[in-house]
Amino acid sequence: MTASAAEQGDKLKLTLVYDSPYGFEETLESLRNTIHAHNFRVFPDRYLEEGLVDEFSVNTRQISVRFCNFSDLHQALQIDPQVGVVLPCTITVIENADGKVQLLTGNVQAMLTLFDNPDLTAAFHDLEQKYQAIIDEVTL
Repeated sequence: MTASAAEQGDKLKLTLVYDSPYGFEETLESLRNTIHAHNFRVFPDRYLEEGLVDEFSVNTRQISVRFCNFSDLHQALQIDPQVGVVLPCTITVIENADGKVQLLTGNVQAMLTLFDNPDLTAAFHDLEQKYQAIIDEVTL
């Protein structure tokens, strides 16, 4: 799937997958820089398998980049405190066995189906646009 694939069928997929034309390290660095540029705070990276396998067996080519814009978070929580359990504040970068690098992120549209709140829909629309801008910049 490419960054422009916002097709109807994608709306219910919980996870969206984007191919990166760059190597793992370049994609990861670009992602961190782009997240910062979009006014998000970046937290320490986590290996996807961290805590699930011993530290010597962790796949170091699967990293979750965690981030947050506290203003957006506060706005969403004011609308509906339950939204805190589904906020998609992570983009995971993986390198497959064939060397292909992909970015995985939560699908904001799918998360919205859990709520019936027009105010939350508007807030998440803004968040979705920010996420898409980040993905577009990293994968172009």
